[in-house]
Amino acid sequence: MIYDVRDYGARGDGYTVNTAAIQAALNDAKKTGGTVLIEGGRFVSGTLCLPSDITLRIEAGSALVGSRDIRDYRDCGFYHNEMKVTTSLLYALGEENITLTGEGKIDLSGDAFADFSVPFPSGADESTLTDEEKDQMVVSPKERPTQPIFFHDCRDIRIHDLTVLNAPCWTMTFSCCERIRIHDITVNNEVHIPNNDGMHFSASRDIVVSDSVILCGDDCIACTCITKEDGVCENIVISDCVLSSRSAAIRFGHLMSHVRRAAVNNVVIRESNRGIALFARDGGVVEDITVSNVVSDTKIYAGAWWGKGEPIVLCAADSTGIIRHISFRGITAETENPVLICGKDGNVTDIALTDCDIRVRRGKTNPYFTDKLDLQPNRPCVPAPFTFGDKIYVEGAGKLITDLAND
Repeated sequence: MIYDVRDYGARGDGYTVNTAAIQAALNDAKKTGGTVLIEGGRFVSGTLCLPSDITLRIEAGSALVGSRDIRDYRDCGFYHNEMKVTTSLLYALGEENITLTGEGKIDLSGDAFADFSVPFPSGADESTLTDEEKDQMVVSPKERPTQPIFFHDCRDIRIHDLTVLNAPCWTMTFSCCERIRIHDITVNNEVHIPNNDGMHFSASRDIVVSDSVILCGDDCIACTCITKEDGVCENIVISDCVLSSRSAAIRFGHLMSHVRRAAVNNVVIRESNRGIALFARDGGVVEDITVSNVVSDTKIYAGAWWGKGEPIVLCAADSTGIIRHISFRGITAETENPVLICGKDGNVTDIALTDCDIRVRRGKTNPYFTDKLDLQPNRPCVPAPFTFGDKIYVEGAGKLITDLAND
């Protein structure tokens, strides 16, 4: 059964708010396991609840557009540990067998919920920054939908062949979900807006992301347990993707999260602040991760971004967190900072870097943002214990291990 939202009174004129009409189509589709069709324009909507056993199909040349008025979004009934009250354009709680597809777009209207005239504080003296550096600064968010596309406690979710753009916050979030398949999608976010992760998997399992292009201000793909701190995020495959981020292209772990059994293969990382980042704080564990065949280009961006251009970061600094059984193979990287591996009392173990070509170049970003080891969120930035471009030291050992000037 096909349920065309226009048959319910929806208008694709780009300004009529069609929440009630589209929700009515979704509710009817639930009865038969049908497809809700969005075709023939730009259909503006506020919060929509996705039921089980439906397909939401957005045809080429058409778009589902999030309202630019925060009053059109309502509390979805889930309290998020980091983002607090959850407000979304699309959400599902405890549902199953949901597909989002089509060759159209989901426009999340993120630029309506940010103040581009006011940079987010970074601690830098703005009078010392070039115009290029000022243009890299994080902008200040206003009241915004906190989880634009949100799934909690759901199973069998499929998203493919769509373009999702302009998110005001975490673009797609999967909390405590199982069996997620995402392929052939494009995420195109405004890179100055903070927190607009492309895909965030929290305490979820059996995840496949492939053949997609993701551009974000925040992490392109993050795997954590933010929404369920005693959960596990596991059984993850990421392959054949192109990623670009002002934060990390791929992040495993955050604070006390437990992330395990993940494979990354055939990924291109372009003009990102960080490449692959693994983090563990007290109680956190990141283990059994393999990363292979990655081409990476990382650089330092001015502003309050986490990261300073590192191609690979493994950080369990100042914590009882654990990072172990990690393999990197076939990594080619151009970068403005070295690989960073930092732990305490031997809590980073069994790390292999094989067939890796890491080439460090000096960038032109203001010195305030360079020559630092960025261990956020474990600890604030600290001065780098080496002279950039000449030597790399083992912190605490006082011993030269690599002389880049001569090799």
